Amino acid sequence: MMDKNKFAIFGFVIIGILAAFILQNSELTGELSRNVQTAVELDIDEYLFRTGERKIIDDAAVMLVSVADSDEVIVDVDGIRKSVNKYGVRVINGVQIESISVSENSAILKVLNLEKGETTCVDTDSGDIYLKGKCDDRFYPNGVEDFCDFNTLKEYNCGYDQYIDEIHCLKHVVECTDGCSAGACVVK
Repeated sequence: MMDKNKFAIFGFVIIGILAAFILQNSELTGELSRNVQTAVELDIDEYLFRTGERKIIDDAAVMLVSVADSDEVIVDVDGIRKSVNKYGVRVINGVQIESISVSENSAILKVLNLEKGETTCVDTDSGDIYLKGKCDDRFYPNGVEDFCDFNTLKEYNCGYDQYIDEIHCLKHVVECTDGCSAGACVVK
């Protein structure tokens, strides 16, 4: 038979094991949750910003000023502050900011300097609907090809996008009167 001291020690050990198990499997709160870091895989031109953090991107100073309750972020680009809605795009001081993901005190932003000299757009068929072409720009670095959807041609060519104030590959829908084949309207 166990004496009282051994029984008490055995009880404390069991309680300690249970406490460790419960703490290991519970969600973190308070100060501990702020110290947990997760890995985030970012795409080209995407950056993780914490509130108050400033980064120099293509000679532009970009800072996440704050995050609002509506998942809207306030971004400062070289001294000009503007808001960007969640999943929205805004040009601030010649820099295009796209809000990819927003959390309580951080955001993932896609940052493109529109005034950077090497920004180009190339269309191999120059918009000719009777030739299959391929359009390359910063959004389609591997290119996007013209393709047929029944008798409708999806033609990609370089054009000015007023919404983001940039020239890049735009899709045009063309109804081919004599049919569409292999990424081009058929000539009869």
